This record gives sequence, structure tokens and C-alpha cells, in this order.
Amino acid sequence: MTASFRDVVLLFPCAVVLHVVEEWPGFPRWARRFASPRYSDRAYTITHAFAVTLALAVALLLRAFQAPWLLFAFFAFVFGPGVLWNACFHAGASLASRTYCPGVATGLAVYLPLSLWLGALALRDGLIAAPVLALALVVAAAFHTLEVGHNVFERW
Repeated sequence: MTASFRDVVLLFPCAVVLHVVEEWPGFPRWARRFASPRYSDRAYTITHAFAVTLALAVALLLRAFQAPWLLFAFFAFVFGPGVLWNACFHAGASLASRTYCPGVATGLAVYLPLSLWLGALALRDGLIAAPVLALALVVAAAFHTLEVGHNVFERW
């Protein structure tokens, strides 16, 4: 049996839970040291409770409906920023700070492979065209930068 996007998308909420388990409680401490001293445990908890809930809801929605516009929105505003670019953020943050940024292990070992797998399956299953997926991932990078800049670094 060959895996389909419809099946593999159910791994998305599981991956988010694993990532949150790795991050908590070290990431808020890391963020206070390297990003903003005002970053709170409460902000982390609220954001990540929402992230887990959103991941589950979106995975179930995409299991039932795979309209191209929905896949674009998924990769541009949910999965791309929260998974693919989040993994890159943790890797870059670990390198820049020369310390372990909590989340880098699941980012590299879980998030990156899942990103490649879901992207490849969406293309193979004809759910999204390659140029549209590429555009969604560019939008996702911008969205992730804005979100992290606001929520973690408190730049705007």
C-alpha cells in the first residue's frame, strides 16, 4: 500500500506534539536569554496550545477535503511556517546562539522529513502544482518571519 497525502497529513498533529514536548520548558528560557527578556511561559503555552489544536483541526479538514486553494493555505499559513520554517529557525537559532535551541532536534529529525514527505505527496497526488507550492512556501517564510519577530523577538 502506498501512503497518500490524505493519510500522512494525520502525522502533522503528532509531530507538533512531539516538538512541543521537546521545547517545553526550555524554549521560553532560551527565548528570554537570546530573543526578548519579556517572552513569557504564558505566551508560549497559549501559542502552542493553539498550534496543537490547529494542527489537529487542519489535519482532519485536509483528510476530508483537498481543494487546491486549501492546500495553498495549508502550506502558506499553517504547515509551512509552523513546521518547515520553524525547523529552519531552530537550526539557525542554535547556530547563531551557539547553544541548543530547544526544538532543533524534532525540527531536524521530524519536521524537515515530514515537510518533504507531505510536499512530495501533495505534488504526486495532484493536489497542488509545483509553482503554487513554491509560492506557498515563500509566503510561509515571510509569515513565519513576521510571527517569530512579533511573538518571540517582540520586534513589532
